[in-house]
Amino acid sequence: MKRIFLSFFILSVGIANAQMGYWQQELNYEINVDLDDKKHILDGDLELLYTNNSPDLLSEVFFNLYWNAFQHGSMLSNMANIPTRFKDKAIGQNIENYKDDEWGEQIIEKITMNDKVVSFYIDQTILHGKLPNNIKPGETVIFKIKYTTRIPKLVERAGRDGPEGVAYTFTQWYPKICVFDKDGWHPDIYVAREFYGDYGSFNVNITANKNYLIGGTGVLLNSEEIGHGYNDKKITHKKGTRLTWNFKAEKVHDFAWVADKDFVHEKRETPTGIVLHFIYKKDKKSSKHIGKEKFKDDMLSYFKFMQPRFGTYEWPQFTIIQGGEGAMEYPMATVMQVRSDSYEGLLGTAVHEASHMWYYGMLGTDEQQYSWMDEGFTSFAEDEAMNVLTGKNIFNPHSIYLSRFSKVASVPWIEPTSTLANYFDGKFPYQMAAYMKGSLFLVQLRGIIGENAFWSTLARYKKDWAFKHPTPKDFLRIAEKESGMILDWYLNLWISTNKYPDLAIDSIYSTDKNLTSISLKRIGSMPMPVDIRITLKSGEELDYTIPLSSMFGHKKDFILLGPWNYTQKERIFVLDIPLKDIDQVHLDPESWTADINRDDNVWEVKI
Repeated sequence: MKRIFLSFFILSVGIANAQMGYWQQELNYEINVDLDDKKHILDGDLELLYTNNSPDLLSEVFFNLYWNAFQHGSMLSNMANIPTRFKDKAIGQNIENYKDDEWGEQIIEKITMNDKVVSFYIDQTILHGKLPNNIKPGETVIFKIKYTTRIPKLVERAGRDGPEGVAYTFTQWYPKICVFDKDGWHPDIYVAREFYGDYGSFNVNITANKNYLIGGTGVLLNSEEIGHGYNDKKITHKKGTRLTWNFKAEKVHDFAWVADKDFVHEKRETPTGIVLHFIYKKDKKSSKHIGKEKFKDDMLSYFKFMQPRFGTYEWPQFTIIQGGEGAMEYPMATVMQVRSDSYEGLLGTAVHEASHMWYYGMLGTDEQQYSWMDEGFTSFAEDEAMNVLTGKNIFNPHSIYLSRFSKVASVPWIEPTSTLANYFDGKFPYQMAAYMKGSLFLVQLRGIIGENAFWSTLARYKKDWAFKHPTPKDFLRIAEKESGMILDWYLNLWISTNKYPDLAIDSIYSTDKNLTSISLKRIGSMPMPVDIRITLKSGEELDYTIPLSSMFGHKKDFILLGPWNYTQKERIFVLDIPLKDIDQVHLDPESWTADINRDDNVWEVKI
């Protein structure tokens, strides 16, 4: 009865979405796994309730088997051989140097759909199955998979015996169905970067030795039985028993968990009821910062900062859990290394990963195609939050990326931000495109459309596209509606090309005692609107804005000049102000534009 009702609900949602021109598949996982920590094996039974909300007949299916990447000869292990000046040797060489008992594998013993056998073959991290029957539009089917996972020594985010001594990190650890959307199937062989998953629910039962403490995605349903700090009661487990942990997560596209015998578990609650879990090893190095009350207070302050600006956090909990390598986001959780000499460094990492709960978690873009909407938007939020949490409170906290861009904008190896994540020629070009240019996309948009329109754009984006798969055009359309401007030129030039802005004051002169002429020059290849601040000798400041003709609009609360055609390299503006009254002229005074040379942005009276 429960399953019939759920199918009817899913079908209703699918029809409603289709009526609005948008649809996405619905999935609901039941996963039961047993951890053998002597043989480093995870035995699993997976049941997936899958509803086809698309208008297409589906005759095939693809599943991600991510842990097959941890084998000799995989694409992940071959990263060191990519012909690029920025070779990523660490991951590949570590995998190629695996001992016989250290590599990983996911062995699929059987897969069925509605109890009929699905024939399949496996190409590295992708299982390609031929369905016994087509899945019709609106139809719900049940996939069942019996599988065994050989747990690798941790190299990239997942596995056993991590660099900080954490026993097991289970991320991208189960057979995960690939996304089928309006562009078809997305069977992306794993090469160390980015993921894409459909939303659904997870009911996960994990059986392990009773001494392990487990944390990650989801809410623990049987805390009364488990204890381990998930409730206030002290529970003594019977000697020699194993425990089954039952986690439930709704409206997520992934599920991650970590297990260790030496974890401590603490929790706090935000004023809005979000439970924050802090799970880490109790040794001195691990608890140096994460164990302090200041860290927990700062994370509470972080959520207080984020929700009014970026939208409400719509899950019941968030967990910061020690594990993996580096740091990585998963729905309702981050798995990260916590040993750090710098408190601000650890806080910044936690804030970055928590910000992914918005840009990746609740707004589930295809990270392979649009990695900049994931890492870039998150980096923007991180800078905004850290500006407040560290007490700096400057108006524009994005100077690091603005400065870095000015140094690399014209180098020959820079790649368009629209490049697929797996295909960048190395990690550094990827970081410059996804993190830096993705963040600066928002920084510059803020300057183009103005404060009110910008923040209302972010709020509406979250409201309209939460738990869906938005594209760049979906975001841009909201920005256009909120600002009343045309912005497709900006999306195209900044994301799909390597053009960059460089504006300059060419000259300032007087042709009449009551008028001042300002000659501006566009040196860079990317046209951008520009703000000008005129500071009078009286101390009064006048803020002007010069939109591009292509915008068919301008931001408010500025004196309007222009517009400026993108075909013009130079433009002269005449102000009804005597030159003798002007003390300073400043282009882009708040640094919202990624201008690669600011030395020619200021004109001052020579004394």
